[in-house]
Amino acid sequence: MSKTMPQSTQEEKYRWIKPILDREITINNMSKVCPFSERSIKCWLANFRKYGIEGLKNLTLLF
Repeated sequence: MSKTMPQSTQEEKYRWIKPILDREITINNMSKVCPFSERSIKCWLANFRKYGIEGLKNLTLLF
């Protein structure tokens, strides 16, 4: 297991969803130990499945 700090928010999000993608843990169990909400995890998973790693980028909203 890697001991390095994530270089981007994309990498951080991927580290949290990878065990779910690898079927090592369920979303429900991950949400119990993850500092992010279950809704966020589900959103990241959906974006990753649809767009790949690019789907995990933070979106900048302009007002």
